[in-house]
Amino acid sequence: MIERALLAVFAVLVLLAFLAPIESLRWWSRRRDEVTLGSFAHPAADDGAATQVQNAHLFVVYLSGIGTVDGLSGSRRERAVLTAVAERVPDAVVAADVFPYAVENRGLTQRATTWFWGRLHRWQRVPVAAWPAKLINVRNALRVLVSADPRYGPTFNLAVAQEITRSLTRHGYDWSARPPVTVIGYSGGGQIALGASGYLAALDIPTSVVSIGGVLSSDPALNRVQRLWHLYGSRDRLQLLGPAVFPSRWWLSPLSAWNRADREGRITRRRIGPMRHMGNGDYFDRHHRTEDGTSYRNLTVDALVEVLSPHR
Repeated sequence: MIERALLAVFAVLVLLAFLAPIESLRWWSRRRDEVTLGSFAHPAADDGAATQVQNAHLFVVYLSGIGTVDGLSGSRRERAVLTAVAERVPDAVVAADVFPYAVENRGLTQRATTWFWGRLHRWQRVPVAAWPAKLINVRNALRVLVSADPRYGPTFNLAVAQEITRSLTRHGYDWSARPPVTVIGYSGGGQIALGASGYLAALDIPTSVVSIGGVLSSDPALNRVQRLWHLYGSRDRLQLLGPAVFPSRWWLSPLSAWNRADREGRITRRRIGPMRHMGNGDYFDRHHRTEDGTSYRNLTVDALVEVLSPHR
């Protein structure tokens, strides 16, 4: 019985791994005859209606971690951090409506398999059913690997970049002035934020990236973005996978995009507190506190505000 269960789990993992790059390849096959990148800079919303331009000095787009199921429902803890950042950086527009683990912003609960992913999403809140719900994390983590893959990553990241530009338009981005954009990615969203930001920069948008505990590769986007801030907690072990598993981040690859950007001073690593990667004691936890009484959530907010404030 146990062997059959393990075999079933292995079969599901193989299927998810096989399907991971297919979605982006299908997306590209439908657009091979279009001037894709140039069409991203559009002054109208998806429904064709003109949008009201916001007089903001900075636009911020947030990409959630691998536990999310769409670009709308995000955790209350993450929304609380974004709300606090928006209050303290009033001349910035903060958007959080992009699902970074799909090429057309289609959440897992917006598909034919919504019954399956929706049930797993509900199980995330039930401790006794938490392990089956980890399939959401596995499915989304495989998209992170696609983003970092030099074969499939360019297509996947281009598709996510398109969804980011649509989000910017919905939130009143001025395409004639093109103010700076900062893409914030938590966990696996950090790598996807980096990969997609290279295309935003190619649209003559001053683009920067903030990683919150992200697992980052030496993405070619580092040749285009202005800055990368990597914020991490001292107890976050998963963020250490980036420099461990991507050889282009090793010192043996001095000409890689990461090492060149690092030498040029465009990469900043900052330990912001004693946070873990996820769960109790993570970057959005308001209950765990430092010795001086500051919650981990406020430490994250302070770090983000410090990074974003120089744009004002």
